[in-house]
This record gives sequence, structure tokens and C-alpha cells, in this order.
Amino acid sequence: MANQRPLATRGAARYHNAMTPLYREEQLYRELPPFTLLVIVGTLFGWLLVIWAGLLGRPIGQADLPVPVALAIGLPFGLILPLAYGRLSMTTEVFADRIVVHNGMSSNLSLPLANVVDVVVRTDDIRGDYNIRNIGAVANTRTAYVVDANQGVQLEVRDGRLFLIGSRQPEALAAALAAARGPGTAAAERG
Repeated sequence: MANQRPLATRGAARYHNAMTPLYREEQLYRELPPFTLLVIVGTLFGWLLVIWAGLLGRPIGQADLPVPVALAIGLPFGLILPLAYGRLSMTTEVFADRIVVHNGMSSNLSLPLANVVDVVVRTDDIRGDYNIRNIGAVANTRTAYVVDANQGVQLEVRDGRLFLIGSRQPEALAAALAAARGPGTAAAERG
């Protein structure tokens, strides 16, 4: 009884363990050359619009753009775009009970590991394999979360959906998933 921690401490440790990732990887959007080019062009456009139409009061072609409109369009491009460029990233975290992917831009995934039936390490080039848009499709059963990795881990869930998570270290991600899922699942995983 003397070695047992108080109930409040046990709950705090359990909460801390549930919130501490076993594995964490971050892929920055700024490492993508097309994203960098788009940010540079968008930022230059924003500041050109602010200076040309907002400060100098000159028309854009045939359109005489009011100063508030020039500022409302130009400042987000000139300020928010470069700030987002420095901060946007995709983060993959494996916890004891789930995997969480924050895409940084448009979507997130929080998948309970109890729903995962198969984990496959993908060392082939994964960049053209998923997210193919089919006209008239009701639901996409293959979703990829990739920023700048060309390898990853494919997860299959109980309902047949596949999730591909890009990783620069797919073996380490798969090992963290195996550790979180328990010792009986590692032998069933393919690579």
C-alpha cells in the first residue's frame, strides 16, 4: 500500500501518458518547391496591389480599384501568406490509443488504433497512388496525408477504408504503431 500512488496522481499520470505521443513527425510545407513559388508570387502580387492601387491610386488595367478593396485583397496576400508559409506543417503523432494527423491546411485525421486492422510500410513512390477524384463518387475509400515524403505507412480500418500517411521514416512510424497496438499485432503487419 505504501508504494501505491494516490488516486489523483494515478489519474494525472494516465492523462499525461494519453497526451504524450509515442512518435511525432513534422513535414513543413515550405520544403515543397511549388508551395514556395506560389507563396513568393502571391506575396509579390499582394504588395504590388497595395502599393500600386492602394498607395499610388493607379488603376489596374481598365478597373479603378478603390483603396479599401485594394487593401482588403493585397494585405492578406502580402502578410498572411508569408506568415502561413513559415508555420504550415503536417504533423503525425502516434498515441497509445490513436494516430492523429494534422494536415495544417484542410483536413485532420484522428483514428483510434482499435479500428486499424492492417499496417503496411510503403517504401515505393506513393505520390500518385491516392486521392484520385472520381466524378459521382459518394465516398473516397483511399485517402492520403502527404506533404513532402515519398514513402509512408498504409493503414486499413475495419470498414475497408485505406489511409496513407506519408513519412520520411516509415519504419519508425510503423514501429510506433506496432508498439501502441500491442505485441500481438506486430507479427501480422507486413512491410
